[in-house]
Amino acid sequence: MHDPTELRLLDAWEKGLLQQAVNRALSLLKVGYPEQSMKTLAGITIGERDARLLMLRQALFGFRMTSTTKCPACSERLEWESNVSDLLVRQVDPPPDCASGASQRAADLLEITVEKYRIKCRLPNSDDLFFSAGQTDARVMRKQLIERCLIEATTEDGESMSFDQLSETALQAVVEEMETADPQANLQIDLSCPACGHCWAVVFDIVSYLWAEIDAWAQRMLRTVHLLAKRYGWREADILAMSPMRRQIYLEMARQ
Repeated sequence: MHDPTELRLLDAWEKGLLQQAVNRALSLLKVGYPEQSMKTLAGITIGERDARLLMLRQALFGFRMTSTTKCPACSERLEWESNVSDLLVRQVDPPPDCASGASQRAADLLEITVEKYRIKCRLPNSDDLFFSAGQTDARVMRKQLIERCLIEATTEDGESMSFDQLSETALQAVVEEMETADPQANLQIDLSCPACGHCWAVVFDIVSYLWAEIDAWAQRMLRTVHLLAKRYGWREADILAMSPMRRQIYLEMARQ
């Protein structure tokens, strides 16, 4: 991963303001992997995408992360800290090289035997999520994802079967195998309320978490650029080219 520049990060933030969450995640990912095409980044699994976004978060804001939520039982506010390493389920692998034709890694392919079916499929990626974006029915979205990821389905005798012929049990088995094969895509954190003792699990969404941090950072950065440009007449590019320490010193002087 490349060290992200502030200018590149601001450009990604500006694009992200008008994007859905799926494309917003790819815009942020592009900050850390500018040499990779959007097609390549969109083709990696959701777990791989989220692991890369965690690494980007560490590069931008450090390894320590603070999260908050409310207890669903008593509404007590909870705050906890995590390290990026605690949230990484597996090592980050290089993105597949689409130019060479190696667009699908063997580790991303699943073979499932359930009931009378033998099913071959791949793990979902960002393109699949984009296809289902806006779908509010979780059952429909699940079926859409499985159908897009399905490679082949046959009976034990080798008879080809269509997606519509698969039973609900078979579809559920596919979902469970996907979650097992790509646990980073559905990262859950176990919590316990100190006030009432209620225990539950929350899904950690790195896309929304990182976007909230970048949005707050971008707003601060734009105010800084505005103040220094107004005070000294400098261009945005000149201000962003400064080191954070030097920029802060000028900012304090401009406020005097």
